[in-house]
Amino acid sequence: MSAIVTPGIHAEEQTEIGTYLWLDVEGQPLPFQDHEAIRDVLRTAQVVSRKKIDRGVAGAEKIVLKVDDTKFHAAFRSIDRKEKAEPSGRTTRRPKYYRDAAIFESAAYELSRLLGINRVPPVVERSVDGQNGTVQIWMEDTLLEVERIKRRIRPPDGTRWIQQKLIMTTFDALIANTDRNQGNSLIDRSWTLWFIDHTRAFKDSSKIHNLDKVDACERRLWNALREIDEEMIRRRLESFLEHREISELLKRRLKLIKHIEALISKHGEDVVLFDLRPPGSEKFDWSDQPG
Repeated sequence: MSAIVTPGIHAEEQTEIGTYLWLDVEGQPLPFQDHEAIRDVLRTAQVVSRKKIDRGVAGAEKIVLKVDDTKFHAAFRSIDRKEKAEPSGRTTRRPKYYRDAAIFESAAYELSRLLGINRVPPVVERSVDGQNGTVQIWMEDTLLEVERIKRRIRPPDGTRWIQQKLIMTTFDALIANTDRNQGNSLIDRSWTLWFIDHTRAFKDSSKIHNLDKVDACERRLWNALREIDEEMIRRRLESFLEHREISELLKRRLKLIKHIEALISKHGEDVVLFDLRPPGSEKFDWSDQPG
């Protein structure tokens, strides 16, 4: 079966994200579709309105942006605070703090692209009405994972769904994201899973929580984890993360590699590594499902 190619989307993006169309406020395709074009517009588009988002605790807002005659939604986050880590019961040279920061959205996006995952929506750093933060394009016509569970909607391809969850689990382990819940992952109509809300990731710690849940890895992601250059990571993330946060990220990467290597040694490469199944050619209709 030949791939469906969407105009304006680079081939490598098309392979990873299926055929998702970025939409305006009326549900029509935006005139700009590739990531760089979207990010250029996010930086310069006029802010028409702002409204607080009910879900979540990071003070995010849903904003309307306008460029020429096109209006589209985006998420604006401005949070930047530090929280002291819970005491570990042992003396350390310095106290550990966890940051809750909007800039981590940019770090997650850049790292996702660097690893070839491409599951984080385009985002940029921007000031809105004098507030510094990040602006991330809104994913229209998607389903929150929490809503999928509530409505008892089953994925049409159970194997691909599990594979996507494993990719998300591996990514969260790498970025120390312990805040992944059913409200911060989205499903588009091709049943591609998208990762959102990363303000509490990139902790100042080399610890990987729930490492045992990483029991398999997508092959291309595995190769990228091993082959990525540490200096490249530093260069791509130094604008978004503090030096210590990058250092701890690199430590978690090595731990993750050793963990997966041990799994391969014990169970075999064919058991541990997998190739992500492509999305189906048909678009899913939410209205056909219960709820």
